[in-house]
Amino acid sequence: MASIKRPPTSTPRHAAKVLACASFVTALAVVAIFVSFVPHKPTLVRKDQIWHGGHPSEDRSGSCWCGGDRYCMCGPSLAVDIVVHSKRESTLQDPDDIGYDVYVVRRSDTNQLATIGGFVNVGETTEAAVIRELEEETGIVVSEDQGLRLIGVYSDPRRDNRRSIASVAYGVEVNRDEMVTKDGSGLPRAGDDAKEVVSIKLRDVGLVDRDDFYADHLTILNDFKAQIMPDEPVQRSGELFADIGRITCTSEPIE
Repeated sequence: MASIKRPPTSTPRHAAKVLACASFVTALAVVAIFVSFVPHKPTLVRKDQIWHGGHPSEDRSGSCWCGGDRYCMCGPSLAVDIVVHSKRESTLQDPDDIGYDVYVVRRSDTNQLATIGGFVNVGETTEAAVIRELEEETGIVVSEDQGLRLIGVYSDPRRDNRRSIASVAYGVEVNRDEMVTKDGSGLPRAGDDAKEVVSIKLRDVGLVDRDDFYADHLTILNDFKAQIMPDEPVQRSGELFADIGRITCTSEPIE
């Protein structure tokens, strides 16, 4: 009579090995799935970085551009530039010293003078961005119904080497003796990415070397000077580009 062969019975040790192997494979699968959904931390920019898009001055072409900070845009960024100014009264020492002072900031990254301003947030109007940036960079508080003077729109892709930026420039007049500030001191103080707040005479704008101003901000100040002080000479020789693309206006303050 033929005997029946039975499969070997699994021992406890063999079952433990099978269970351990299955657990290890399952754990690897879970880790792989988890890693695929976790955003990778940006690495430092290498010299062989591939740029998707460009900047005319750097001979980089394309529809999208990634800056050295790994921030990429598939279109121009929108920003505001603000020329904060106050009337300068004549004095006994200088009876002809009539005009305006303008407040600019010194950037902490390049140590250059720049107009107050920054990028417009998603869902934010340019007018609201003016109020926010003014408070963040100088502590100066202006009300929403305070008149803003439109200086112009600056959209030349060459104007800022970080990326293509279109900026709407506004003039904001403040009363030096009645200035409202966030800290209650009545004095502008540098904040956010500004190193210091500097007051200069508007009539002296253009007499400073170009390297003292960031990007095309000297052009913005010169345009404002031509609008508000039409009888004063405007020195254009130190501007970033003589043919910088922009549209300027002489509109009355926006109520």
